[in-house]
Amino acid sequence: MYVIEGNTARELAPELPIPGGRQEEEVRRRTRTRERLMPMSPTFVMLLTFAAALMLAVCVHYLQVRVSIYGKIGNIETMEMELKELRDTNESVRSRIEAASDINRIYKIATEELGMVYPEDSQIIRYDRTEREYVQQYEKIPEE
Repeated sequence: MYVIEGNTARELAPELPIPGGRQEEEVRRRTRTRERLMPMSPTFVMLLTFAAALMLAVCVHYLQVRVSIYGKIGNIETMEMELKELRDTNESVRSRIEAASDINRIYKIATEELGMVYPEDSQIIRYDRTEREYVQQYEKIPEE
């Protein structure tokens, strides 16, 4: 307890003894109250230890899952880049194939560079099938 007098600094007031020897009883009561408020039995300590260990295990598992997810995200990004490169390669190959199969270009190369000509009508043999099927590659062509 503090005593304040005017504008001077505080001084501790002497504790007054409780009449009738009740001071020791008051100290015991306060001690018992503190003991009741802080129960630290072995069972309680074990329960707290178990809870802390469980929480630590959950945190470690959470971190492992996060690392795994980040690894998979990195793997996905790598695969997406590879897919983009493959698509670009496919597009360039497709362009080359389309350029190589241009009918006008083929005709120009065949006639100008290779000296080929269209066949005359007398060199063409027409073949009519009676059945409605495709002509097979190795089938015999009838002679005239």
